[in-house]
Amino acid sequence: MAVTEDFPEDRVAHFREVAVRLRGIAEKMRFEPRRREQLLALADGFERFAARLEEEAKISQ
Repeated sequence: MAVTEDFPEDRVAHFREVAVRLRGIAEKMRFEPRRREQLLALADGFERFAARLEEEAKISQ
């Protein structure tokens, strides 16, 4: 999916999709708990970034 600066909602959706994919990969890593936690932390970061972009888009409207 192409993400453009013109549509912040596209960027928000993209980052949330990345977070979902990372959580899916982490779920499959049952025997590597450290890697699993790293992926979950990364997914949380993408989710926070999406929320921040969403807030900024609301403020600038």
